[in-house]
Amino acid sequence: MRMTVLLARLLRGFAVLATVLNLLPAAFAAPPPTQSSHCRGIKFLWQHVYNPQRLEVQKQCVTVTGVIVTKLSEPDGDLHIRVKLDSQFESMLNDGNRSNQRGDLVVEPICDHNVTQVDAAAACASFHSTIPHYPAGTRVVVTGSYVLDHEHGWMEIHPVTRITQTP
Repeated sequence: MRMTVLLARLLRGFAVLATVLNLLPAAFAAPPPTQSSHCRGIKFLWQHVYNPQRLEVQKQCVTVTGVIVTKLSEPDGDLHIRVKLDSQFESMLNDGNRSNQRGDLVVEPICDHNVTQVDAAAACASFHSTIPHYPAGTRVVVTGSYVLDHEHGWMEIHPVTRITQTP
């Protein structure tokens, strides 16, 4: 009888130990990235935005998902990307997006390539973007500042802090 009690206690102890060991990886795992962690460096990027006074910040840091429709290299060094937003983000579009960008959101990684516009050269003089390039048709997650471009009348994410491919 005494052996049975000891064995039962030992088995319970192993069960408790196994449960604790299973919980340890979760307890020490890094927390999932937050939206704000994806916007680290946003203030630095704003120092390299050409003609920033034309952009009215609506939200300092947003993250959206959608599919890349087109990409165009702009003379100011920025990459003009049109993204067809997933339905939950369509409220971020305005009439300018609907009429001039075919209902897509403009996202602009800054200082992406050589600047050919003389008055924009200073903005990118000491900086070059490391945002990866994805082809049209790629499903992406985009993070950056959500702005109204008063010069064009549409909404953008500009500057972009992060673009990643997603399934």
